[in-house]
Amino acid sequence: MMRSSASLVAAVVVALVACRPPENTARQTAAGAAPPGDIGGGAAAASNATITGEPWRLVAIQRPGAAEDAGRDARGRATQGAVAEPIGPDAEYTVQFAADGRYSGRAHCNSFTGGYEGAAPGKLTIRAGAATLAACPPPSIADEFLRALASVTSYQINGDELRLTYNSSGELEFMRIVEQAAAAPEAGRTFVFDCDGGVSFTVRFGPGEMALWAPESLGGSYQVLSIARSGSGARYVEGDTVFWNKGDLATIEIGGQRFVDCRSNPSKVPWADAKRRGATFRGLGQEPGWFVEIFPDRLALVTDYGTNRTEAKHSGPILDDAGRTVYRTAEGRAVTIGIDRQACADIMSGEPFEAAVTATVDNRTLRGCGRFL
Repeated sequence: MMRSSASLVAAVVVALVACRPPENTARQTAAGAAPPGDIGGGAAAASNATITGEPWRLVAIQRPGAAEDAGRDARGRATQGAVAEPIGPDAEYTVQFAADGRYSGRAHCNSFTGGYEGAAPGKLTIRAGAATLAACPPPSIADEFLRALASVTSYQINGDELRLTYNSSGELEFMRIVEQAAAAPEAGRTFVFDCDGGVSFTVRFGPGEMALWAPESLGGSYQVLSIARSGSGARYVEGDTVFWNKGDLATIEIGGQRFVDCRSNPSKVPWADAKRRGATFRGLGQEPGWFVEIFPDRLALVTDYGTNRTEAKHSGPILDDAGRTVYRTAEGRAVTIGIDRQACADIMSGEPFEAAVTATVDNRTLRGCGRFL
């Protein structure tokens, strides 16, 4: 169902679409007209910015008559008695000017397009072209916004602010929307994000892309996503899989499901990284700090808070008389790792694990906990 005001705008759009000037007319600089792509230079732009490029978002509207008998500040903005109504974030009103003399935008739930011309610096004529006519839910100023644009006569740019004057004293105030390629997290880093429902994702960032490991409950898939443009944060996409994060929070869309407010959990990263590198078991202990990673063909033992490291091939798992799974190095330094499948708790954090583990090296035995990966 259409509103009567929407029908009025439709009539204006249809009537003006034929009035868009020929392309050569908009570029006749000899008669004083500026080429569309040059609009924004000269005295009209305090920062030498142009009206073309990134889209502009409406942040306030000052209706005609609100500034009557009002003074103006140093930037030409109405002061005494002027009332500018702020535009909230719930509805989107935007306009974007292309260098070829065309413009487009959003008026709440409608989109629109048309042509424009700058006869001189600071002067602007907007020719309506076409607009969708959905009945936007109230409160909406979609119709008023379209009528105001069709009546614009001048503009002024100050940095990332744009002010369009319409019907002599009305003003539309905009802020530039600067879309940036997201600053990607440091390449070569692994993160684990915990989501609601006990779901965790492992991600690892590289130059311009990222790897995403889904949990076994979602199929355990592995995908490589490419970086995409984002207004904020870092966004990666591959097909219908989307990963977006800002700081310690992430939103993940995969397999038709959407997980929001997933939080980075640094304590899980060493375990996820070990699994990513092919380890089947990881154990750790305290005082002095140590950890061990068991791979199908080798083991790596790091002791004394990281100061000593031994990595060597092992002879394979052996089940001893006590029912423990034992690995022994087959070369170099003598290391024995024993794994007992019984409940274990870290002596410092109290974190529960599924196995107790011992590491024997240099005639000393280190005790800790671990889990299978």
